[in-house]
Amino acid sequence: MRTVSLGIGGEAAYYVASGTTVQSAQLLVLEKTRASLVHLAVSAAVVGAVLAVVLLAWYPHPYFQALGTWTVVKVLIGVDLVLGPLLTFIVFKPKKRTLVFDLSVIAAVQIAALVYGTMIVFQERPYFTVWSVDRFEIVASRDIDFNEIPDPELAVKPLLGPRLVVASMPEDEKTRTQLISDIVNGRRPDIHFSPVFWQRFEDGAGQVSAAARPLSELRAARAEAAGAIDRIVSRHGDNEGALGFVPLSGKGRALAMIVQRDSGQPVGAVNADPWLPRTAATDEEGDEAG
Repeated sequence: MRTVSLGIGGEAAYYVASGTTVQSAQLLVLEKTRASLVHLAVSAAVVGAVLAVVLLAWYPHPYFQALGTWTVVKVLIGVDLVLGPLLTFIVFKPKKRTLVFDLSVIAAVQIAALVYGTMIVFQERPYFTVWSVDRFEIVASRDIDFNEIPDPELAVKPLLGPRLVVASMPEDEKTRTQLISDIVNGRRPDIHFSPVFWQRFEDGAGQVSAAARPLSELRAARAEAAGAIDRIVSRHGDNEGALGFVPLSGKGRALAMIVQRDSGQPVGAVNADPWLPRTAATDEEGDEAG
């Protein structure tokens, strides 16, 4: 019995050879590598297809970033693109009696992890983007009771991205005061989780327009975001005055949602903290808009 040392990929691979040649040991490593690369290619194709759906349909920009979906996705990538091919490399031997069983177990684990992770991502996908008082809130379908939605059209989600709606406080002062008290004391959810207060975006978009602040304020306070702001302005006719920003509240973070100041329609987002101190000029401008 003798030990054979092979330099492969810059690292020494050691084999205990009994009646085997260096060539056969090298051939085994090549076959393992080939099998693992085939496994990687198949896994990459499947994961790539899933990511395309996630990034283009379920979580289009800026929702993937705002909701921190990368935390779940990187686990899927780790299991399917790293662990799976690595295990294939370890167990693969062309004449191994249990090879089919071993590869089937690896594939089953990968599929289970992919299905579980994809279900979580699907359930958490943004179904509604709700304007609520002074910000956009991202709401998943499982967070609300669809039976409370007053307009059936609001329950229909577009193919790409969430549906925009506006949640409005009651106009009656007594009702509004009671509602605020109930929310503060935990007796009912906030209005962005209560479809009874929702209306079509175009019917309440004036609230967004009135709350939008000039991009010049965001640029001055968040200098690191100037390049991203310039790119959005350039895509919309280089008319910075026609655009403003409002907060987009995600999970544990907030982004600056760029909107058209006349229609309130979102046109992009910037990875910058949107919560800026209000100035006298800002309040005066808001009063004029209202």
